[in-house]
Amino acid sequence: MLSYLAATLPARTSAAARLLALQCALRSTVAGEVNIPAGLIRAMRLSSEPSAFTELEAAGWLRSPTRPTQRAGFSVELLDTAVRMQAPARADRARAANWILRTCQMSEIRQLGTSPRLLALALTAHLPDEMGAPASAEQETLARMCGLPPHELIPLLDILAATRFLRSWTHGAVPEDLHWELARHNHFTDNYPGLESDRVTSHTGRAEGPGAE
Repeated sequence: MLSYLAATLPARTSAAARLLALQCALRSTVAGEVNIPAGLIRAMRLSSEPSAFTELEAAGWLRSPTRPTQRAGFSVELLDTAVRMQAPARADRARAANWILRTCQMSEIRQLGTSPRLLALALTAHLPDEMGAPASAEQETLARMCGLPPHELIPLLDILAATRFLRSWTHGAVPEDLHWELARHNHFTDNYPGLESDRVTSHTGRAEGPGAE
């Protein structure tokens, strides 16, 4: 879904709008209807980003008669009909949406701005299945997912390393390739109770993020 949104949203769409679009796309019905509870807005720390909704509306990606607030949820209709045809299926999308929420609630990144949190999601969505195997991606691919020029990733990677979300990162043999290692790989198979959810996340089952990438 990150890849799809990178292709369909305007290139300079903000990180906050991309995070909101991720949740809308992954939580929509087959008819494109989405109910976003207030708890989700708070948990994703988007309540201070009123422009996120406006950006997506101006881009013709969604519409709604209401605006998101800290105290009330809102409903939207996705105008991008193709987003509903993207893999994976709805059950896997719901699991990916909950995984995104858990990841954004990690102590290492929850106080950061939307850009480093979106990059953290993109980095984690690229993790290989094998425990301990190196993760890698092209710098341009990650930048496009985050709506940033490639050179702006480097300071964000340093921030994620400083907060110990990343154990390390480096350029590959080809400078355009990035390699990284997460500090807490096992987070993505653990359960994290106590998230502010308003019924937007479960506390059981494997926390997987295949739909995010």
